[in-house]
Amino acid sequence: MEQRNTKGEGSFKINADGAITHRKSIGYKSNGYRKVLTVTAGNKAACIRLMKQKETEWQRQQKEESVSSGMTVVDLCQKHLDYQISQKELKPKSIDRRECTIVHHIGAHPLGHMQVQAVRVADVDKHIGGLISSGKLSASSIEKVVDVLNAAYEWIIMRGEYTSNPVAPIRKTLKKRIQKLRQKSENASDVDVLSPEEEKAFVKEARAIDARTGKPKYEAGLYGLFLLYTGMRCGEMLALRYSDIDTKGYITINKSRSMAKNRDNPSAKDKKYVIVEGSTKNEKARRLKLTEEAWAVLKEICLKSYKGDLSALIVTTRTGNPNTATNLEHRMATIFRNAGLEGLSGGLHIFRRTFATRQYERGVRVKEIAAYIGDLESTTERYYISVRKKVKEDGEVKQIVVLPDVCRSETDRTAS
Repeated sequence: MEQRNTKGEGSFKINADGAITHRKSIGYKSNGYRKVLTVTAGNKAACIRLMKQKETEWQRQQKEESVSSGMTVVDLCQKHLDYQISQKELKPKSIDRRECTIVHHIGAHPLGHMQVQAVRVADVDKHIGGLISSGKLSASSIEKVVDVLNAAYEWIIMRGEYTSNPVAPIRKTLKKRIQKLRQKSENASDVDVLSPEEEKAFVKEARAIDARTGKPKYEAGLYGLFLLYTGMRCGEMLALRYSDIDTKGYITINKSRSMAKNRDNPSAKDKKYVIVEGSTKNEKARRLKLTEEAWAVLKEICLKSYKGDLSALIVTTRTGNPNTATNLEHRMATIFRNAGLEGLSGGLHIFRRTFATRQYERGVRVKEIAAYIGDLESTTERYYISVRKKVKEDGEVKQIVVLPDVCRSETDRTAS
């Protein structure tokens, strides 16, 4: 039978062996759940003594772990990040990005050195307004600052250590102001993609043969083509192994590789960054039926590099080491430059955008495109499909929005 303590604190339960179990709720844990202490002794008096000892120890731990007392905003954000790391909430690459936001876009400014309790709505508004007016950061980078600050304050509120979030009242307003940075002029592209002419120029240069040796001019040319014909993320291509291919023209994408800070051994000066392999960005594996062009390119890659080990990586450097996105970006930049496309922006992601846009122009539904490239339908429509078309007028490249039927007919003529 369970009885409440006479003082209204906790409860006592007489166990089958005659011992007494005392339970008492004394606050909240860092994950938001109630902290309940439990002790068992021969009688109530002993239970109360043990409970007081446990309460004292808990209060000592809470004091040591206290976030808000005398702590600055940048320290709070870092402590929240440390908590997320300990709970394995973030991937290594996301940890690096968030750490960059905390150090450079919060800690390097007056707001970052204010005490948590001293920050008001006006201080947050002033900080974000300053980042916007500086013109140095992209909309997505500034939005990340808002998200990091909001998440950190929500965290200490959840812990029961604070009651007010100065970001919450103006979060929607800030997002709208940041959104204005994404507004495009009449000659700005929806999304940076290769025009049909630029795509032909890239393909031609990527497949160029060195006149002296008779061998391909670029070792990484086929990798660029594979990205262009599949729309997959570079990290997903870097994680592909021969065991992920079957002879019917399908590949399985269930991993991704990227560079991240060496947090396991930070003292290793020669390896500040290491390759990490994990799940895909949206945590979903997918099996793709390759296009004829993509299947042909993949077979070329395999013929050149396969040595009988199905567990080996497909995309490697010339020496056979694991490749990286940074290395491939340098290689593609060279191909772009030699193809007369040095003015392009967007890095390797321009292949993914081009693939999605071409599929859309052919009449494929956005939902199907999103499933193929492994992204949300809303994200695909917003960031990977360009409706505006590049045209040249009087020697200048301009962006136009054509009639849908004209758009389709032009696309069909280009394809044929």
